Amino acid sequence: MTGDNLLKTPLYRCHLQLGARMVPFAGYEMPVQYSGVLDETKAVRAQAGLFDVSHMGQFSVRGKNSLSEVQRLVTNDLSKLGLGQAQYNMLCNEKGGVIDDLVVYKRSETETFICVNASNRHTDFEWMRSHLSSQVQLEDQSDSTALIALQGPQSETILATACDAFVLKNLKFYWAAETPVFAHPAYVSRTGYTGEDGFELYISAKDAIEVWERLLENGRKLGLVPTGLGARDTLRLEMGYPLHGHELSTAITPLEAGLNWVVKLKQPFDFIGKAALQAQAASGPERLLRAFVVEDRRIARQGYRLQSSDKKVMGEVTSGTMSPHRQAPIALGFVDKAHASDERFFVEVREALVPAATAKLPFVPSKTKK
Repeated sequence: MTGDNLLKTPLYRCHLQLGARMVPFAGYEMPVQYSGVLDETKAVRAQAGLFDVSHMGQFSVRGKNSLSEVQRLVTNDLSKLGLGQAQYNMLCNEKGGVIDDLVVYKRSETETFICVNASNRHTDFEWMRSHLSSQVQLEDQSDSTALIALQGPQSETILATACDAFVLKNLKFYWAAETPVFAHPAYVSRTGYTGEDGFELYISAKDAIEVWERLLENGRKLGLVPTGLGARDTLRLEMGYPLHGHELSTAITPLEAGLNWVVKLKQPFDFIGKAALQAQAASGPERLLRAFVVEDRRIARQGYRLQSSDKKVMGEVTSGTMSPHRQAPIALGFVDKAHASDERFFVEVREALVPAATAKLPFVPSKTKK
């Protein structure tokens, strides 16, 4: 897809005015950085960052049985959701491979709201449409919805200048509420992809520019900065959060990715892929996701091979970056079951073997509100 054919979010003009470096991503022209990836990453951990994530997809499933209908498609237990609560979930195929990881909201007693990854939006929609019954109505609201993420320790203070401070104070992690932002209708959730306290604002696309610009203005004195996809990826990797197309795919199961807690195999409800995942759980995955730190300044990039101490290929890197908070390259990668307990190994970086050591997740302590 050429630059002329790339989609633009409602905030595209704002990014150009802020001098962002724009890159193709999931069919959109998106800001990868403004002042620099490392500076933006540090700002989110210390103060706050504002992200345009309007490329993400938003679906609405309406009907009195909407939650039970969606339950047949996802691996986590939706019956646990209270009104306004969100839940991390996996959308799997019959073999247990992950079509997408997504967030499901019980928005009302008759509406289930779903946020999906941008690159999988159309695939997800068609999958859901072909597997949901005619008792519910599935609607893709992505083009009319903007999504702004405000993340960092100052996020609540900043957002309180735009909406009901009492609602924000009492909003728990992974819960959402209908509350106006600068008098515009909004669905505000205490969720994010950074490991920091923060919020995601689902608003009408027509209101996006005003909300974005006023939040930046109000938050400037508290250190708020516009933040691009580069910092977003570094922040999520420091937490060890998976990214579809890297740690998850239709050829990778949630059990291989260490996401057993999202897969409720012992609950009585059925979902697509359950039988395959039960079989894999019984035998044990043949590969497992591991976190590690590279003992060098070279970054372990996706696709680089991992070698055991006796120089045998044992897996490959799925994601890697330089962590400004660990001051070292960090990475995730799959390793063969036989080497799952290896604490030291090598990363093939071009023709060199660079030593690496396993690490506990998260790489950086999480500060989400509990």
